[in-house]
Amino acid sequence: MFTDTLHVLEWVALAAIAISFAGALVLYLLWYWARRTDRERKAMPGASLQPLNPLLGLAAIVPEASSFALLVLTYPLRIIHDLAPFRAQEHGREPIILVHGWGANSACFLGVQLWLKARGYKNVYAVSYTPPVIRAEKLAAQLARHVDKALAATGAPKVNIVAHSMGGLLTRYAIKHLDMGGKVGKVITLGSPHMGSKLASFVPGGGNVPQMRYRSDFINALADGGLTPGDQVRYYSIYSEFDNFVLPAHSSVLEGAENIHVHYHGHCALLYSPAVFRRIEQCLEDD
Repeated sequence: MFTDTLHVLEWVALAAIAISFAGALVLYLLWYWARRTDRERKAMPGASLQPLNPLLGLAAIVPEASSFALLVLTYPLRIIHDLAPFRAQEHGREPIILVHGWGANSACFLGVQLWLKARGYKNVYAVSYTPPVIRAEKLAAQLARHVDKALAATGAPKVNIVAHSMGGLLTRYAIKHLDMGGKVGKVITLGSPHMGSKLASFVPGGGNVPQMRYRSDFINALADGGLTPGDQVRYYSIYSEFDNFVLPAHSSVLEGAENIHVHYHGHCALLYSPAVFRRIEQCLEDD
């Protein structure tokens, strides 16, 4: 019985890896199309308009596909975070809330969590919002409730937020429209499509999918008036020109934030990269 189960798990893992590599190749074909047809293409902070190195690009597809496979295989581990109550490991210290992107869950932050806790950050909480396909406004309201729970548990005056992909947009919405500005010190986004993504145009469905499209009404309204009134929150955007989910790449640049470019990182690879972990830590320690 145990051997049969092991064989099934092996086949599931192999299937996830195969699908991940095939999916990565398809997404990079779309990325290449978006790059070639981008009439607004411009130099981005930390990046350049120089042609990408084909060998480095091909090499970067491997960790991206592997990261996506790891994200899929660890998906069930969300139960570790979602059923665990907020408990303060260090009372009074600002908690760090980890907010996932579309289709993922709290388990995608296992690497970030382990890194931060090893570096001395005690109050680190990965959260999930469900279901991921409903309107962004309702998901942002769930995030706001998570923030209130973390503040109540730790007794801290503010939280810091690390958000991947759509999680960055939900965070910005909650700060702008749900009175969360005074509760947040720093927002660090990873590969967030701050101007939306053309990739969302290829995804059918309602809910938040149309809201994520490039320069959608939701995106334009979110950008209207700039960032938080009074500059109460400090923003950082960690992104890569090689991001295969954010089309065009400059959509991850957030005006008014400190934009930090990491070379040759795919969208999912941002979640498992030590180079990204170090930049997150630098942002958290930035005074």
